Amino acid sequence: MDRRDIRTLGDAEARLLLILASQDKQVFTTADAQAALGGARHRVNKMLTRLSDKRWVLRLRRGLYLILPFEAGVEGTYTVHPFRIVPHLATPYAIAYWTALHHYGYTEQSPGVIFVVTTSGRASATLSIEELGLTYRFVTLAPYKFFGHHRIWIEGQEISITDRAKTVVDCMDHPEHCGGIVEAAKGLYESLTKGDVSPPLLSEYAGRMQNRAIFKRLGYLTELLGLPVGAEIERWQAALSAGYSRLDPLAGDHGPYNSRWQLRLNRTPADLTDWLVH
Repeated sequence: MDRRDIRTLGDAEARLLLILASQDKQVFTTADAQAALGGARHRVNKMLTRLSDKRWVLRLRRGLYLILPFEAGVEGTYTVHPFRIVPHLATPYAIAYWTALHHYGYTEQSPGVIFVVTTSGRASATLSIEELGLTYRFVTLAPYKFFGHHRIWIEGQEISITDRAKTVVDCMDHPEHCGGIVEAAKGLYESLTKGDVSPPLLSEYAGRMQNRAIFKRLGYLTELLGLPVGAEIERWQAALSAGYSRLDPLAGDHGPYNSRWQLRLNRTPADLTDWLVH
């Protein structure tokens, strides 16, 4: 069915939609529907299939649905803020990496996917909802890396997202999850020059991550970009590990070695600063 017609709604179907709407459950599970209506699970499943065929709900994945409201029109075309779906996809979770970087205005590059960190392993690291044009990428973290979150409100719903300092540190930990080291450098520059993040907090967070390459990237980029971080630069120097790390994991194994920060500079200074003058 390509167009939806309110006259096709049965009494039980209409009641279900009204109950879920009154509970502010635009995104709901099969269990939510069963709790609202009662009755056998197989009957609820059949009803949800009919509602999906009639385009009153959209199946996001097995057991998870989105109500398509009246403003979706007769075609049932609708978009929902992508963050609102995340709490139903992973527990625990936080919006992170490139998505958080863009949310805070630290990069003008809008990621094509929504990055989500969690401590629970997933069979599939990526979930695409083609009808909404959304793709979610899940990154499983060790528990000691899962910290530095706060809550924001999106369309009346609380959403967990990495705070500004943790976003920067995460991007230094895995630049490949934020579009590369250039985007990570933008996040570092913007967060410090705007006064959103304190250098001591960056040191604290970096120290908890158990990845010394974070200090290498922080130190090199801070000096390259001329960012004032005070005594933290000495702390970062003292925290370096032996051996060289690639500045940008997305770039190849090439470029000069920087002995001060134990980095293989596989991106040029021009690559890392060109955005400042354009």
